[in-house]
Amino acid sequence: MATTKRGRLSSIDLLPIEAEEDVAWAFAELRARKQTQDDIREALNLRLKLKGIAPISASAFNRAAVRTARMAHRLGEVREMASALATKFEDGGDEDLTLMVSETIKAMIFEMLENAGNLKANPLTAEMMANLATALSGAERAKKISADTRKMIERDFAKKADAAIDKVGAFKGLSPEAKEAFKRELFGVRDG
Repeated sequence: MATTKRGRLSSIDLLPIEAEEDVAWAFAELRARKQTQDDIREALNLRLKLKGIAPISASAFNRAAVRTARMAHRLGEVREMASALATKFEDGGDEDLTLMVSETIKAMIFEMLENAGNLKANPLTAEMMANLATALSGAERAKKISADTRKMIERDFAKKADAAIDKVGAFKGLSPEAKEAFKRELFGVRDG
């Protein structure tokens, strides 16, 4: 059985807990795209120096920035797809949208588990996994609620339509056979 090896940890991965706030700041600055990557790295290294922590090399910071940019790009693509699909589902497709969200969350969890060897085991990673598990659980509940709600609405509609057909049929003098034929046509029930 082949074993997968965990990649070597980067100098950013090896930073002590005290540096997490500074690293988070640096990546937020990268996402904001208002400063150059070198300026952000220099500011990060200054913040680290004030805490007595060794600086991050340009290459290590660049690799982390590229990884983050890829992830941000991928999330942007997912947002665009969800936005495009949401317009498709606006007219009563809530159940389909709920299913799509649930499957997307499952795909994200699978992708994270597939890359688990590259994840740093820390409180943020644990929190991210816990949040995804909670999101999946919520999506699955939403799927069930959506399906149950649809069934309830269909049942309610069928009862009201049945009563309306009987009332109008009696008023207009329709035969019981004509009322039943109309109900079959309305509810999609075919003979044979």
